[in-house]
Amino acid sequence: MAEFTAENYIHDVLNNEVTTCRLVKQAVKRHVEDLQKQNTEEFPYYFDPSAAENKISFSQGLRHTKGVWAKQQLKLTLEPWQQFCDWVVFGWKRTGSGLRRFTKSYIEVARKNGKTAWKSTDANVMFFMDGEAGAEVYFCATKRDQAKIAWGDAEAQIRKNPFLKSKTTLYKMNSTIKLNDSNSTMRPIGQDSDTEDGLNPSFVLVDEYHAHKSADLLNVMQDGMGARSQPLLSIITTAGFDKNLPCYNEERALVVGILEGTIEPRPENVFGIIYTLDEGDDWTDEKNWIKSNPNLGVSVNQDFLREQVKQALASPLKQNSVKTKNFNIWTQVASRWIMAESWDACKGKIPDLIGRDCYCGLDLSTTTDITAWVKCFPPIDLETKFIFEYTFFLPNEGLLDKQRRDKVPYMLWRDKGLITCTPGNVIDYDFIEAHILKDAEDYQIRELAYDPYNSTEICNHLQNEGLPLVPFRQGFLSMSPPSKDFEKKILGKELNHGDNPVIKWMVSCTEIATDPAGNIKPVKPDRTKTNKRIDGVVASIMALDRAAQATIHSSAYETRGVLSL
Repeated sequence: MAEFTAENYIHDVLNNEVTTCRLVKQAVKRHVEDLQKQNTEEFPYYFDPSAAENKISFSQGLRHTKGVWAKQQLKLTLEPWQQFCDWVVFGWKRTGSGLRRFTKSYIEVARKNGKTAWKSTDANVMFFMDGEAGAEVYFCATKRDQAKIAWGDAEAQIRKNPFLKSKTTLYKMNSTIKLNDSNSTMRPIGQDSDTEDGLNPSFVLVDEYHAHKSADLLNVMQDGMGARSQPLLSIITTAGFDKNLPCYNEERALVVGILEGTIEPRPENVFGIIYTLDEGDDWTDEKNWIKSNPNLGVSVNQDFLREQVKQALASPLKQNSVKTKNFNIWTQVASRWIMAESWDACKGKIPDLIGRDCYCGLDLSTTTDITAWVKCFPPIDLETKFIFEYTFFLPNEGLLDKQRRDKVPYMLWRDKGLITCTPGNVIDYDFIEAHILKDAEDYQIRELAYDPYNSTEICNHLQNEGLPLVPFRQGFLSMSPPSKDFEKKILGKELNHGDNPVIKWMVSCTEIATDPAGNIKPVKPDRTKTNKRIDGVVASIMALDRAAQATIHSSAYETRGVLSL
C-alpha cells in the first residue's frame, strides 16, 4: 500500500476502491469540494501541494524508533491515509498571508494504527521546519508519564538523525529538548502537572484525549496559542468508554458537525477525520475491520484481531474493550456482563456444608431493598469448585405490591425459602444480625467482607460478637481485580451456585462499568429503574475474593500436612 500517494488515496476513497466509513468519505469530499472553491471571496484559502509534500518527505526521512523496523534502521513510511491527513493539514494556506489554514486537527482511529509515532513527526516538523521564533512544542496527556511516550518517540527520531541531533541539546533531568542557538523547546506535560499560565505553544500534541476528564489542559494550551501566527493543536485518540467526557461531547461532536454540514458557519480552521465502523456494521465481520483500522496488514495484525474477536464473543466484558480499542466504537460506560449460558454451566448439587470454613459477603440495603448475605466455601478434598450459599432478605409488609411493581416473583421465592422476610415494612437489621450469628454457630466464618458505607451499627455489633470483619469498598480500584476473577472463574466453571433462581435473576440484571484505566465494577443497567437488583452479585464477588485470597495464601502444611523423609 505504501507506494500510493495522498492523491491516489483521495481517488480510491471517492471511487470505493478502498473500504472506508461514512465519516472518512465526508472528510475526503470536504477537501475536494474546497479545491473547487479556493481563492474565492467567500473561501479565502488555497492549496499548496509543495508544502504538503515537504512535510510528508520530512516525516519519511525520519527513522522508526520501536520494534523490528527500528532494529533494521528503516525509515518511516506514511501509509496513504496518513499521507492524506498530512496533505490536507499542511497543504492548505490562507490567501494573502500564506499561513496555514488549519490550527486544529482531530484524528480518531483504533489502537495500534501507528498514530503516536506518526504524529510525533509533526512535532519535529514544527520544531525544525516551521520557522517559528522561540517555538514551544508540547506533548500532553492525562499524566506526564503518558505524555513522555509521544515525546520519547520524537526524541528518538531526533537521536537517530545525525543532522537533527547536532542541532539540539537534550536535558534528561526535565525531559526537555532545546534547539541550539534558539529559545525553542520541546517537552511533555500532563494534566497532573502544575499547569503554567505562561505557556506560549506553537504546536501541541494531545494524546488519547478520550481519557481526559476535563478540557482544562487543552483550554490552557489553546489560550496560550493566541500570540502565534500559525499554531497547530493536534488531537489524536482512540474511542473511549464515556461519552460524557469532553473528547466525545466537544471535540468529536465538533468534527462530526463539520463533516456532516450541521454546523453553520463551518469552522474552516478545524480538520477532522474519524476511522470507525458505520452504524449497523457487524464488528465481527472481517471485511469491516479496515474501516477503523486503516493500517490493517501493516501495523495491525489481522490474526491478532481475529483472536481478540474470538475472546470477545466468549465474554461481554471483553466485547466492550475490543469494540472500543480495536474497532474505535464509542461505548457507554456499562455493558452486559455474564451470559446466561456461562452462569448455567456453573450449577451443581450442593453438598452438606455444616461446620466447614467459609468466607462471607454482606451487601446491606436501605429501607425496602434486598439485603444479600453470601457464604463462599473454598474447595476441599477432591472438590474443584468454590461453593456458594445465598440468603436474601426483604421486608415482609408490602411484598405483594413490590412484586407487582418489580415484576419479580418475590412471594413465590419467599414460599420456597429462597427469600427470608424480616418483620415490618422496612429491612430489619436486628433480624439479619441474628441470622448471621446463627450461621456463625453452624459454619466456621473466617472472614466477613462488607461495604463500610451505611453499615456501621450492624458491623460494630458483629465485630463485638467476635466475627472477623473486613471492609470492602465499592469503587473501581477495589472492585476491579475481584470482579475480573469472578468472571474468570465463571467462564472456567470453577464455581457452584446451586442454580439459585434469585442470584440467577440478579446476574441477568448486572452490567459492567469501565473507567478510563480499564478498571471494572458491577452496576445496574439503569439506576432509575427500581426493578433491577445486583446485591447478590456484589456480595458474591466480595465473598469469593476473600475465599480465593485465603486459598492462595494458605500454607502447604495446612493442606497436605508435614512430609516425613
